Amino acid sequence: MTRRRKIILGVLAAILLLCGVNMPWTISGAVNAQFHKISGDSRPQPCDQVLTAKSTPPVGHADPNGTLRVIGIQYKMDIAHVVDYTTYRTAMRCLMDRYVVPFEKPGVPTLVVFPEDVGLETVALGVRGEAARAQSRTALRAPAGDSGTAGIGTALLSLNAAYAPQIAAYQVRFGGVDPRKEVLLAATDTFARAFSQTFSDISRDYGVYVVAANNQAPYRETHNPLEVELFGDPTQRGNVAYVATADHVANTTFLWGPRDIHPKNPDGERNLLFTNEKVPLTDLEKTILGLDDGPATGPAAIANAAGYVVAGFRLGFATSLPAFTYGYAFGQRPPGFQPCADLRKTYAACMDAQGVQVVIQAEANPGRWAGAGGDSDWQPLEWMGSTWRAVADPTVGFRYNVTPMMTGSLLDMTFDGQSAITMRGGTEPPQHYVGTATTESGDPAAMAVYAGGKPEFLALTPWVTPDTSRDELTKIGTDLAAGSGSPTENGYLESAVWADLVSTP
Repeated sequence: MTRRRKIILGVLAAILLLCGVNMPWTISGAVNAQFHKISGDSRPQPCDQVLTAKSTPPVGHADPNGTLRVIGIQYKMDIAHVVDYTTYRTAMRCLMDRYVVPFEKPGVPTLVVFPEDVGLETVALGVRGEAARAQSRTALRAPAGDSGTAGIGTALLSLNAAYAPQIAAYQVRFGGVDPRKEVLLAATDTFARAFSQTFSDISRDYGVYVVAANNQAPYRETHNPLEVELFGDPTQRGNVAYVATADHVANTTFLWGPRDIHPKNPDGERNLLFTNEKVPLTDLEKTILGLDDGPATGPAAIANAAGYVVAGFRLGFATSLPAFTYGYAFGQRPPGFQPCADLRKTYAACMDAQGVQVVIQAEANPGRWAGAGGDSDWQPLEWMGSTWRAVADPTVGFRYNVTPMMTGSLLDMTFDGQSAITMRGGTEPPQHYVGTATTESGDPAAMAVYAGGKPEFLALTPWVTPDTSRDELTKIGTDLAAGSGSPTENGYLESAVWADLVSTP
């Protein structure tokens, strides 16, 4: 097709869409052969070349009575993984080959949990993400270190320019889309191809349950040539595209199963079992990305918190902040407390009220692990208020918490942490996050319960260095952070945690 004809067809599509014309026709023939070519298990390089991050062996806990093996992947994001669809797909499958396949338990189902925002970097995939990827290799990745968001802002500007035709079309279609999230809406086709299809296929191909999350809108599959021309990735169109059905862009966690159950759903959703929308959102998600909250009240909110049953275990999805949100301090539930009245204040307590046994807490913690958190001068101590509290607070009945952490730098945003699996009533040798063996003078009194070794940890990944004083850990964290210029900048760890979950009598 000539450039002139493409322009004419694109303009015509925009005009018809502006007018709300329904265009039901399709093109016959094979469906997007170029896209589906990457659906197979393609490996252009050995996985030890694809996964170049500094890694440590997975940490696990076997139980002969376990009826579900859960594996949480501590993924270190890498801009080299999003050059194109094949590089991303290959990287995710290499994670499976390194951290899942060797640790599966014969005859027992496997649940694989990827960290929060594992799909976010795919917005910089392909020709439209070239400028953002190039920026990550220059000083503009973090001009002020990790103390600001100038790098992210610059990248968003380049992505908005690259996705300008799709942004314009969705602004017309939905009217008044928040400009902060418009590029995420415009990238719906990219997300459907790169994120949804990748993890849907992994679940099916490896025969496992998969949890992964991304900030994306709901979508439908179209073969309408004008919609394909307007919304499809210009390098992948064929005769199919994926079009947002609403301008609602939530931080959404997806659960896929190993078998197709929705044959009429679009690619990436035929084996989709459950979706969960994050509520409450962090300040960063609200102020910088302009994301939409999940439901906070009523039946939809309760269903969102109730989760889904896999292998006899009710899984509840609490993506980062919701896992901290009980509505009261540790062990101090007030009389007459209503756990599901407003999930922006009581999300974790509402999960418990719905009978959730396993808290799936996928994490992309945007900040230095060895540093101050939101409610504490020491972030690892603050994190005990989720991963450990879930299985230790006597006012709730959660049996397990599974927390895989994202690590690595995305321009001037730093992600770090220690992945963990905890169990109520655990009797393991006590463990703790770095810098939390004791409380220190600046720690809030309410944090004292979270300090010290805890036998509830079934599996805990090490940090980049053995535990030492907070001052020394802080220095190391400063060198790791985005824009530090240190030889150890972005030297975060990749790893995994696994454990066998046992049903209660």
